[in-house]
Amino acid sequence: MFKLIIVEDEHLIRKWLEIAVDYSALGIQVVGTASHGQEGMKLIQEKEPHIVLTDITMPIMDAFMMFEATRTLSYEKVILSGYNDFQNAKKAMQYGAVDFLSKPIDTKELTECLQNIVLRLQGSTYQETPFLEEYQTLLTSIQQIDTQNQIIQQILEFVHQHYCMHFTISTIAENLGYSESYLYKVINEDFQMTLNEYILRYRLKQAIDKMAESPNSPLSDISEQVGFSDYKYFAKVFKKYLHISPKELKSLGRIVK
Repeated sequence: MFKLIIVEDEHLIRKWLEIAVDYSALGIQVVGTASHGQEGMKLIQEKEPHIVLTDITMPIMDAFMMFEATRTLSYEKVILSGYNDFQNAKKAMQYGAVDFLSKPIDTKELTECLQNIVLRLQGSTYQETPFLEEYQTLLTSIQQIDTQNQIIQQILEFVHQHYCMHFTISTIAENLGYSESYLYKVINEDFQMTLNEYILRYRLKQAIDKMAESPNSPLSDISEQVGFSDYKYFAKVFKKYLHISPKELKSLGRIVK
């Protein structure tokens, strides 16, 4: 998982940003929030995040002072501000900001911004391989599931929490308190793919994240950690969906720094 920190002085906006997008589906984990730049600086130094979403004008320390105080650390900077003017955008770019999003923040715009950052971080080592394009396809297929249906949302939450374990739709039905036949009906009506297909793709994405986090871990361990009991089967489906084997991907080097 890529680590993300939110720095925003407005309480409601900060809380909204924590749930605005499905961070886990993007391969992102929110590891901390801060209400001003000084708190943000301490979090950045402690957590060493890959991405920082931050407001510009904040009490005690603004974003630019925070960037200056953490200039020895490398992370992707995304500016969130109500001040949509050239001067702030220009100064943000001088500090290496990769995007400048105006308030009120558009959820789709934020999601696309983060997705592009993840792909850039994930794919920087693999520009000469088909991996980046196939990973994009995999990520998109996971994200396109409509979560407005509350039951679909509950199913996905169960999968995201238990993907490393063996379970069936019967297990999900029992845990959520629905009949198995009713869940089948909901899935057939509102899912863009079979549930087994979604689980498989989600597990593959988690495997890629774990390869990024622990590049020295044995692939057999990683496959087991994401719910594959048979490494040969894991390697087979990995190659099918990503057009590169786990061993080939690992041999290219670390996925993220």
